[in-house]
Amino acid sequence: MTIVQLKYALSVEKYRNFRLAAEHLSISQPALSLQIRKLEETIGLVLFDRSVSPVETTPDGILFLSKAEEIVNHAENLLNFTSVLGENFNGKLKLGVIPTLAPYLIPLFAYELQKDHPLFTLEIHEMITNDIIHALRTGELDAGLISTPINIQGIKSIPLFYELFYFYTSEELTVGGELHLEDIDYSKLWLLNEGNCIRDQINNFCDISRVDDKKTFYYNSNSIESLIRIVDSRGGFTILPELTTLSLDEHQIQQTLPIYPKAREIGIVYSKSSFKERFVLKMMEYIKNNIPKKMLSSEGLEVMDPEIEIG
Repeated sequence: MTIVQLKYALSVEKYRNFRLAAEHLSISQPALSLQIRKLEETIGLVLFDRSVSPVETTPDGILFLSKAEEIVNHAENLLNFTSVLGENFNGKLKLGVIPTLAPYLIPLFAYELQKDHPLFTLEIHEMITNDIIHALRTGELDAGLISTPINIQGIKSIPLFYELFYFYTSEELTVGGELHLEDIDYSKLWLLNEGNCIRDQINNFCDISRVDDKKTFYYNSNSIESLIRIVDSRGGFTILPELTTLSLDEHQIQQTLPIYPKAREIGIVYSKSSFKERFVLKMMEYIKNNIPKKMLSSEGLEVMDPEIEIG
């Protein structure tokens, strides 16, 4: 049994077709079939049911290939390990970032990081939390920036900073005024789509179920910028995380109030077996050095549960 054979089997499982898997691997279909049969003979298991189309992985094959994927990832990590040694940070970090964070956080630190470490390649992917965790498990990502805390086997989570939630309305507010959540007119509340963790966090302190179901205009969005624009054009209000407010203009700032002490924790997550931990820690250093210092502490804040459920 070889690592190459395991890679071949994982490719067949992915494409569920020997011809497509062979094309992806840049080998002939007969050569691929031969190697898969040799692997099956070695382990004494039939991995694939070839009598159906598309090809199906057998129950034993599913269990075996799940372990095989871990072994292949570890082997690739070992081969790549030398690329992250030394002091030059010569390598790539593939980073997943949730959409409610990426446009506001990445510009704060990425330029300075690459200016100081020009060989450090940062590849950013905007993704929802569940997809980030899945990509960490498969090795498609090296790290993720998400709303934490979370507790997932095999994934390390480190808190970075804390964002207050802000009330944003179409009307100018009194600076230093107070917001009483019980007085909110929920029929005028604009929110991100269901399934977004920030929506679940907001529901922890706002009764979203009271949103008027008699609206004649709905705006389903995964973009905070879109919600800001819909509030500006149609009225009502929405709720923003703190970093978002740094990009508002002077007039829009007058339309915000902090919902103290409600906040969300932002953390970095990565596989406990990652060989790029040194890169992750270097990026963390630049993030912490380039956000408002008051956001580094959770003292006095009530951190909302992101209610992340990973299958």
